[in-house]
This record gives sequence, C-alpha cells and structure tokens, in this order.
Amino acid sequence: MVLTSVPPPATVIAQWRLGQVHKIHRVATGMMNRNWRVDTDTGSYVLKLFLDVRGPQLAFQIRVLRSLAQVGVPVPLPVRTQHNTDTILIGGHEYGVFPWVTGVHRSGLSMTLERCGELGATLGRIHGTLRQTLPTPPHPYQASAAPTVQALTNIDRLLDVVDSRNGNTDFDRLAERTLRMKRGMLLRLADRCPPQIPTTMAGYVHGDFHPHNVLLDRTDDVIAVLDWDRLRIGPYARELVRAATFFFTYGDERGFDLERAKTFVAGYRRVFDIGVPAIADGLHRLWWERLTENWIVEWHYLRKNPASDHLLAGQAALLQWWTARYDEVMAALTM
Repeated sequence: MVLTSVPPPATVIAQWRLGQVHKIHRVATGMMNRNWRVDTDTGSYVLKLFLDVRGPQLAFQIRVLRSLAQVGVPVPLPVRTQHNTDTILIGGHEYGVFPWVTGVHRSGLSMTLERCGELGATLGRIHGTLRQTLPTPPHPYQASAAPTVQALTNIDRLLDVVDSRNGNTDFDRLAERTLRMKRGMLLRLADRCPPQIPTTMAGYVHGDFHPHNVLLDRTDDVIAVLDWDRLRIGPYARELVRAATFFFTYGDERGFDLERAKTFVAGYRRVFDIGVPAIADGLHRLWWERLTENWIVEWHYLRKNPASDHLLAGQAALLQWWTARYDEVMAALTM
C-alpha cells in the first residue's frame, strides 16, 4: 500500500458526526499510535492514527474490545464514522475515534489493599473473557527461557561496547555495573534456568498491562484499560506477575510491595484461577527474564535510543532485591 503524507486532523475528523469542533491538539503520550484530543460541542474524543496495528488485525482487536465491554470490562470502544465503520482509511493511513476518558495513571503503591484486589480482579476478568471468547492455542504454549551460555555471551558483547566508551558518562558506569552484576549472578545461579516446557494455561492476553495503560478515578476504581495493540497469545501467569511487579515496585532497593502484590494476585484468582503451579512458573520465568535480558542497555548503545535510560537503576535494584528474597516472593504470591 502506498502511503501519502498525513492529512491535517481537522480534515480527518470530518469523517465523524461529532458536532462543531472547538479545539484539536496533539497528545504527546503514546508510542504505538499518533493521537489528538478533539473537543466538540458533543464532548471530547481522541483521534488515533494507527501505526503499529492496522487492517484485519485492528478489526480483530476491536471485536475483542466489544466482547470485553459486554461483560463489564472498562475498555474504550470506537465511535462509528459517517459510513458506519469503526475506522477509516485516508491516503493509506487508518484512523479511529474513541471517547476521551478522564482519569489518572497511578502506581499501585498508592492504592488500598481492597483496590489492589479489585485491580487484580479486572485483569482476571480480562483473561477469563478472552479465554471464553477467543480460540486457545491449538497446542500447549511452549515456554522458553534464554540459556545461560547465550545470556553470558550477550552480556560480554555489551560489556565490550560499554568498555569502548571508557566510562565517559554516568550511564556508561551504571551499565557496566549492572552487566557485571548480572554476569556474576548468572555464573552463580546457572542451574536455576527455567526448563523448556509447555503450558496449557495460555491464551490471548492484553500484552502490556501496567500503570500507563490503566486509567483510574479518584477512588482508584479502574475506568479504562487502554492500548490493546499488543494483544497476543501468551501465558496468563506471565502477564499476571509482570503486572504485579510494574504496579507495586518502588523503583529502588526496596523492590516491590509484597502485601499489595499478594492481594492483587488473590483478586485475580477470585475470578480466574490459573492455579499455583502456573503462577510459580510465571514468577520463576519472569525473574530469569529480568536476569538475562538487557533491553535498556541495548536500546542505548545499539539503537542509539536513550528514552528508557532512567529505568535501568530501578530495574537493577529490583533484580538484586528479588534474587535475595526469591523464596519469600514465591511464597507470598503463591499462597
């Protein structure tokens, strides 16, 4: 498909009957799409230029959102165009309009235990609905983990890159410390690499359930789960434990709040119980993943993209904390 230049948003928004448009301005947040807020005399909306997911895949995503909305999961649904379609193509670019939802993105550390449980229940309803309405994998999902030798080779390759910089910046020094810390851990804990085994507790998942993709109201009720562009098949447990670490992490040597994380997992299991073995396996694999992957360092040096540099110190601290308390974390989240 040949793409033309992106037309002005005012031209695109005319494809919807939204009343008189008062103001349109670009929304700076959001990496997957390009967004504009549109204020009209019928309300406020967000105009999306879809960049990552389009065509049949986007249509599938919207069908999934309708299924979730029918069972009470708070998800944004598209406003139909003048032509009674969910999206529209203009010059090879695909656009959609959604109601503007007013809320806040907030760390789970500010939530009461009751709200932590309700947040977990929201994720449980999502997974349960997706399992009921979408086909599950035809074969058991093959869970993989980076072998120790491969992880060590990758670390050594990155250390060569960092060493060539001669420690010129604070990030260079932090990257070197983090890589050497991980290298030492891997040599010491090589026998704890997760086995390559299949799991039946897999299906479609949101793909990126974290605070920036969940809108809350003033009482910390979930009012919208956003950004479904990473909807995919994967283990339910991985998304569950990954979400727990994102929502309840301190970002420093304190690790994450185990009491809130435990309540979050319990809330999830009240509505969609995948079982203790699956959760234990998910915790083991996510911990190993955090030990073996180095995406922030790779983005900085190999992609020349420093946008996530600020996350490295917190991730390194969390890994140290989690490794030292591995059994405590496992016991708390698999009760």
